[in-house]
Amino acid sequence: MFMLGTTTLYLCHMPMFCKEDHHYQMTLQVSLDAASMATYLADKAGNPGSAYNLINLDTCQFTLPDLATGAVTTYPAIIYRDYSNDGGGTPSNPIVQSATVTVERVLYYRAFDQNIPRPDNLSYILFGDGQQAHLDHYIAADPDFQHLLTLPEAPNWLSVTQLKAGVLVTFPPPSTPIGCSSPLAPGSYPVQFQGIATATVPLQVGDTFWYSTGNMLNMNDPCASQGAMAMGEPVAVA
Repeated sequence: MFMLGTTTLYLCHMPMFCKEDHHYQMTLQVSLDAASMATYLADKAGNPGSAYNLINLDTCQFTLPDLATGAVTTYPAIIYRDYSNDGGGTPSNPIVQSATVTVERVLYYRAFDQNIPRPDNLSYILFGDGQQAHLDHYIAADPDFQHLLTLPEAPNWLSVTQLKAGVLVTFPPPSTPIGCSSPLAPGSYPVQFQGIATATVPLQVGDTFWYSTGNMLNMNDPCASQGAMAMGEPVAVA
């Protein structure tokens, strides 16, 4: 799972259409033990352009439905700085060998159903804590892409309660074709709140945190030969 946020910590699962146990899009609000959180924050402050990844230890096996139902609420994990899609997914530098992850709540959870039509336009889950806000691309059908961003600032047209609960926003660009780099350049976009055409509001987007069509997300990566961005290498954040 990718780690987002510093004021509140979120985990975004790395979905895989080709593996049944990863056939879900899921975002968790979590906390770490104090020592691990301090290490993560210090390391992230020194490496603002890096992606951070958290993987449960082999000694603690569970499924995503276990997290969704509350059967598992805490588990040990390794925290890594940097990630590559090489070899089907490879974390790089371990910064914490055994962090204790506590699941505070399930913010978003959806099993994939390819009978549900893909949205016509780019759709994202918008969430945060009021101090920070993030976007997670709504993944619909194979092929698709994972796209994570932290916004320059939380939008003022949402209450903190709505932002904490998470909402869907729709951007003007169409959802297809699937590209090999971020479809959203930094700037302001008129987005539809929950897809309502009469509820169009501005949203400021910054640099991409993670974009990937790889890591076994799709049965066949449409960007396998397109270089680093197609392979999901992190983009430096200004």
